[in-house]
Amino acid sequence: HVTGRGGMATEEAAHADKIVGALRGDIIKFYQHSKGSIEAIGLLFSEMAKQALPPQVICQILGLDEETVKAAFEAGNPPVATQEQLIDAVQKSVDLEDTVEMYKPIFTRHIKRFQNAEEVMRELGPQMTEFHKKVGGNVDSIAAFFLDLAPEQSRAQGMPPGMINALLRIDPSAKTCQADDFLGCFERNLDLSDTVAVIRPVLDRHSK
Repeated sequence: HVTGRGGMATEEAAHADKIVGALRGDIIKFYQHSKGSIEAIGLLFSEMAKQALPPQVICQILGLDEETVKAAFEAGNPPVATQEQLIDAVQKSVDLEDTVEMYKPIFTRHIKRFQNAEEVMRELGPQMTEFHKKVGGNVDSIAAFFLDLAPEQSRAQGMPPGMINALLRIDPSAKTCQADDFLGCFERNLDLSDTVAVIRPVLDRHSK
């Protein structure tokens, strides 16, 4: 927000300070749950911007070097942002007309999603590991399980070729995956509506 009028920029900075001050507890809670995951931060900022932001924009907002981030992802070692980088990024994103009420529900929703995912993995993680072992990590069996959890409309359409491997983040030609690939993919894609009560019966059915 570069303006020709110094006063305006100062006013904007003071306003951003005020909003970040009011949201600080939420920002820190989000950071603790996300563990600084750039993907999670990307989803948060995309929702704040009301549009999907590409990875390079997220890197810019966080002050991270895009090439370094890309290389780390490709090496299977996703980089993380620091808590300060996240707080600074929120601060940089605040406009003069923004209010705490515009941001708070978004943070609340993302924190709740993390809390739900943590509960699901705590309750069902062991059974999911057993299911993975039973099917020998077979991606078709995992795709069938995921599809069974999807809304009816998606179930009718089936899963497009290659999609399960992309979701699991494994080689496109791989026929099996590791337990960590499966559990990580599952946790990443959990929504607030995906509760233990909803998932358990589907998992039971596939575990037989």
